Parts: sequence; C-alpha cells; structure tokens
Amino acid sequence: MATLRTVRKRIKSARNIQQITKAMKMVSAAKLRKAQERIMNARPYAEKIEEVIDELIDSVGPDKRAYPMLRQNEGVKKEALVVIAGDKGLCGSYNVNIIDRAMKELKENHDKNLFVIGKKGLEAMKKVGIEIEKFKYNDKNIDWNDIDELGSDIIKKYSGGKYSKVTMIFSEFQSSLQQKVVTKQLLPVVFEKDEVKKVRDFIYEPTETDVLNGLLIRYAKVQLFRAVLESQTAEQGVRMVSMEMATNNASDMIRNLTLLANKTRQSQITTEILEIVSGAEALK
Repeated sequence: MATLRTVRKRIKSARNIQQITKAMKMVSAAKLRKAQERIMNARPYAEKIEEVIDELIDSVGPDKRAYPMLRQNEGVKKEALVVIAGDKGLCGSYNVNIIDRAMKELKENHDKNLFVIGKKGLEAMKKVGIEIEKFKYNDKNIDWNDIDELGSDIIKKYSGGKYSKVTMIFSEFQSSLQQKVVTKQLLPVVFEKDEVKKVRDFIYEPTETDVLNGLLIRYAKVQLFRAVLESQTAEQGVRMVSMEMATNNASDMIRNLTLLANKTRQSQITTEILEIVSGAEALK
C-alpha cells in the first residue's frame, strides 16, 4: 500500500491540475463566445455573395472562358490543398481529425501543393515531405489582411494554370459538442443547384464580366476567411469540452485518492494501537 505522504502528494498534484483545467475551460468558454459572434457575423455575408454570384453565373451562360476562377484548367495534374488546423493541443481529437482527412487526400493524390494554416498542421505535413507553398499561424492575430494575402496567392496561381483544383480541409462549427470535418472545393468556383432560378435583368457597371470576376475573387477569399473562423470556433468548443472532462476526471481522482488516504491513515492508526497494546502486554 502507498504511504500516506505519497497519497497526499498525488492529491495535491490532482488539485493543481484541476485548477489549471478549470481555468482553461473558462478561458475557452470566453473565446468561444467571441468566435461565435465573428462566425455568425461572417455567415450572412458569405451566403449573400454566393447567392449574387450564382445568379450572375446563370446569366453568363455556358461560355465561361472570360472567367479564370470558373473554368477548369484542363491538362493540369497538380492540385492545391489548404489545411486549416490549430496552433495548440489540449483540444481532444480536433487536430487529429483534420490531419487524418488531409493525409487521406494526399494518399489519393500525392501531386499536391500545401497551404497550411495552424502550427499543428505544419508539424504533421512536414513529416509527409510534400512541398508547402505558404504557412500562417492560426491564432487570435490572424485577420482579413492575412487571408487576403494568402487568397491572392492561391487565386493568382490557379488563374495562371498551375493547379487543376484547390480544396480546403477544415472543421465546421455546429455546436460546442459537435464539429464536422469538411472537405470543400475552393477553385474552380462551383455551386450546387437546388432549383432553377429566374435571372433578373440588371444593368452592371462597368461590365457584367468585370463585376463577376471581382465578385469571384472576393468570394474565394471570403470562403477562406469563413473556414478559418469556423475552425477557430470549433477548436475553442472542443477545448472547452475537453477541459471540462479533464476537470471532472481530476475530481474523481481526488475523491478516490482521498478515500485511499483515509484507509491508509486508518491502517497506520490500527498498527500504532497494536504496537502500544503489544508493548503494554510485554511490560506486564
């Protein structure tokens, strides 16, 4: 049986861990609320710009040669993969699920260049030995300017015919208890047609081509930025739940160790009483 001093040290360690995990849970809860506000503000804009572009594409017709972000780069084999993970651990299987999905994509086609957001993603992708075009940290300091720069680089290379397709992998926030790893095509821009829409007769300035090309560039960057916000929100949700579970586990451990300490102390008291009684009997 462990000594009483050893058990008390383990209880103290468990309480220290409990304090840390409880504090991390509270921090993650605060960050989650802010991240939810950001993603809720971003979603309506992203959905509206998609609606406008969808309508413009319908009015363009089948000839899309004037729109580099809509056309397929035929004959090009190389693809690009944007992997959006986190910078830190202690968030359950959040990073593992994203990296596993990325590895699966790379296994199906090794001829891909990587754009990585998040330190954990960079560490995992370096082990694969595939060329990394650009990397950015996925922390609170990442903003629209960072995504604008990254998006411009991706769009330029796709429009120049370097890639046949650009795909994003990220975690979509659904609730604090549920996240979904999503693989989404960024370029060429495609929309799922739910129904046939009536094309409205608008007058575009300067031209319909210029407006659509400008909106497509904006759309790609907005989708990339939205994916980053989704991933940040999902990460904080997973971390909050993970820290809550760790706090509860620490409480169970403290309870069990306290019971063990009491049993150990009782055993010591019983031994001491027996020694006193034996000593008294020996003196008679």
